[in-house]
Amino acid sequence: MGLLADAGYQELRSSLVMREPHEQAALRFFDGDHLLALRWDYTTALARMLSKRFAEPPPRVSYAGAVFRRANQPWEPVERFEVGCERIHTDEVSCEEADVELARLLMAVPATLGLRAAILQIGSAALLRRPMEAEALPKAMADAVTRALLRRAPHRVQEALGDHPATSRLLAHVEALLSEAESSDCASGLQVLDRSPYSQLLKDEREHLRKTLEALSPLIPEGLELRLDLADVQGLDFYTGPTLRLYAPGAQQELAAGGRYDGLYPQLGKPWFAAGFCVRLSPLLDLAETRPDLFISFEMETP
Repeated sequence: MGLLADAGYQELRSSLVMREPHEQAALRFFDGDHLLALRWDYTTALARMLSKRFAEPPPRVSYAGAVFRRANQPWEPVERFEVGCERIHTDEVSCEEADVELARLLMAVPATLGLRAAILQIGSAALLRRPMEAEALPKAMADAVTRALLRRAPHRVQEALGDHPATSRLLAHVEALLSEAESSDCASGLQVLDRSPYSQLLKDEREHLRKTLEALSPLIPEGLELRLDLADVQGLDFYTGPTLRLYAPGAQQELAAGGRYDGLYPQLGKPWFAAGFCVRLSPLLDLAETRPDLFISFEMETP
């Protein structure tokens, strides 16, 4: 939180109890005849609060606390702790600046946490979203294609598309996205989009990524590896542009995640653009317990 405060992010606290419609993963309960839920996501909770209370958005906000979700496995916690931030603006021109600002902040997180090494992976949800929208794929089919690409399985993509008229074009696009998946050579990674049938359609998204990577490359701190993953489609229903994911050697899941989600506030009646990320403290603490060798010791010497 100190890192975020130094960058001008002001802490806001949303209600732990939410009265709005609830996602299936939420922990729900009744208060008389009213169905309530514990906060299942900070971004959603903050967005609903900000859209109701502010005529103009605060440009930089941060948060820290618990979210509650139903566990998929018996050993998974229900209560999860997160720290994060959100950059909000009212003009599309500020998107590139905000995305670079957030990526620079996330690059500073590993050192703040004492991680010896980390991987910052950059992708873009628009690289699959826009072609599927251009081809007018039905939602069920688009969801099936996304699930197949999450598994990095082109043959499953073909099965999901069936005899759709755009099958051959979308398959060629998927193969291009996967050909340089998780590339450490970011410049060559973007070049594979030349082989996509949607190269012209994605010209702006490609340029946005190029500028972001160009701005970040000279700033990469020691111990951090910057990677490009064109096939990152996690959270495709939510993210609309560049995505960020932070990993550490030995971690079973991402330690931080975020990206651009310009569709959130318009759904709440506000024409605002937004991007952000959250650091997942629960898996981070698990990693510190199981792999202390990945962390720099913060013990102070005895005088």
